[in-house]
Order: sequence, then structure tokens, then C-alpha cells
Amino acid sequence: MRTTITLAAGFVLASVLVGCGKSEAERKADEARKHADAAAKQIEAATRKMGAQVQGAAAEMSKSANQMADAAKKEGGQAAVSAMQAGAEAAAAAATATQAAAAAMSSAATTAAVKTALITTAGLDASGINVDTSPDGKTVILKGTVKTAAEKASAEKTTHAVIPTLTVKNELVVK
Repeated sequence: MRTTITLAAGFVLASVLVGCGKSEAERKADEARKHADAAAKQIEAATRKMGAQVQGAAAEMSKSANQMADAAKKEGGQAAVSAMQAGAEAAAAAATATQAAAAAMSSAATTAAVKTALITTAGLDASGINVDTSPDGKTVILKGTVKTAAEKASAEKTTHAVIPTLTVKNELVVK
């Protein structure tokens, strides 16, 4: 009788312990959450950088506008033209900085979307895959290791499915 109770308690304990472990889907969801959080931090940093660049450009434009006004008051038309050219150059620099920051945000978002898709793909262990996106956001490079050739192909197919216009460089190594 005592042996039967001990065995039954052992089976109950084993069942509880098995139930406490995370399923594969839960582990993948946790990993996807971590990558999404990391991507959000990258986007936040890029947004801060873009804000700082825009503020700097705005200050330069304001300075140029003040110089134009002063020149027009003091020296007449030619000085005003020169100051306006300087203002146009400052505006062009601001536009370039804004475009660069927007591209960085886009690249971070693409990386996050691809990594999340890889993590949630059934039959693919994405824990050894690193995703890099080019600064222009048009090329994704898959690096790292996978266990099988099928996983390598699945990773590339999944990446293409995220954004079909992407160029995918599959540098994954099967180990």
C-alpha cells in the first residue's frame, strides 16, 4: 500500500514538474518578445538621434535666417543673396540628416520584423541566426548557424515572406 502511494505521489510530482516547464511555443514567444524589445530600443535610439539632428539643423537655419536679415539691413542685396545660399545649404543638410535617421529607423524595424518571423516559424530553431539589415533597408544578411539545410532554406524563405522586395544574403552555416 505504501509503495502504491509513493508511486502515485511520484507520478503526480512528475506531472506537475512537466506542466511547469515552458512549451516550445512559449519559449519562442519569449524570444520574440526579447527581440521586439531590443528593436524598440534601437528605434528609440534612432529617433533620439534624428531629433538631435533636426534640432541642430533648425538652429543652423535660424542662425542663417538671422544672418540674412542682418546682411540685408547692413549691406544690401548681394549680402542677402549670399546669406540665403547659406540658409539653403543648411536646409539641405537638415534634410540629409533626417533621411539618414529615417533610414536607420527603417533598418531597425526590418531587422526586428525578420527576427520575429524567424523565431515564430515552426520547425526552425532561430536561436543561432543573426539578422543584419543594410543602412538603406533593402538587403538583409542572415548569419550564424542552423542544424539542417532545410532550416537554412526555411530561414531564407521566411525572410523573403516578411518583405518580398528584400534582397536576402543567406550566409547561414549548417552545423
